[in-house]
Amino acid sequence: MSLQLTPLAAFGAALVLFVWLATGIWVNFDARARGSDYPAFWGVLAPLSGIVLFYYLLWWCRGRPREYPPSRWERATATVVAAGLGGLVAGNLVSPPDPISQLTVWPIAFACCLPVAYWVVRRRFDAVAGTSVGR
Repeated sequence: MSLQLTPLAAFGAALVLFVWLATGIWVNFDARARGSDYPAFWGVLAPLSGIVLFYYLLWWCRGRPREYPPSRWERATATVVAAGLGGLVAGNLVSPPDPISQLTVWPIAFACCLPVAYWVVRRRFDAVAGTSVGR
């Protein structure tokens, strides 16, 4: 049995790379706003390793308030990352375990998750901007 790469599956693979890149950019923006000495370090390693990403989000960010509010680009990359992760989970739940099928379903799930991700990021960043900036 051979796996055939359809145009939609190729688009899904390109979207995976785009979300992967957006994850690194968002972590870089966030680390810079939290006063990291090496934001590029976090921006490169976080997408490469889920363990580093979880360490960054669950441990390193704690207790480090943002020094300035999120920019428009940071909000956009955070929205892409949230929609990408939500689309990945939703796509895996509704598609067969075939990688090509998952790459075919994932762009549709990503598009469906974009409005929800936008709403979540907007609520989260508005709450963060109002509480921790300016301390």
